[in-house]
Amino acid sequence: MGVVTGLSLGILLVAALLVVVRLVRGPTTLDRAAAVDVFVAVLLCGVAVLVARRGSTVFVPVLLALSLLGFASSVAVVRFLGREDPPGGTAAPADGPTDSPGEGPADGPGHLGSAP
Repeated sequence: MGVVTGLSLGILLVAALLVVVRLVRGPTTLDRAAAVDVFVAVLLCGVAVLVARRGSTVFVPVLLALSLLGFASSVAVVRFLGREDPPGGTAAPADGPTDSPGEGPADGPGHLGSAP
């Protein structure tokens, strides 16, 4: 059992190092958020391997807390970076009509609108 858990911990260490590289290099916030999520998952697997190696259930609450932390951070990132559709179900285009005169798409070059 010692060889298997040692090999597992080695593979998890390599995975954690690769995830840290992704966390540092980015390039976007979403890449970094995904790297943090994967890092928490690798950490969970490492603690689970240690639980299996020692045969003790002392670290099971740590597993539970880390899994809750990973889930909560994923939900927070999705809520922060994601866009919600309005209740009608269709989102207005970014350059759609506005309430202010002079800012709509029809007021581009060649439009004979009212002068301010």
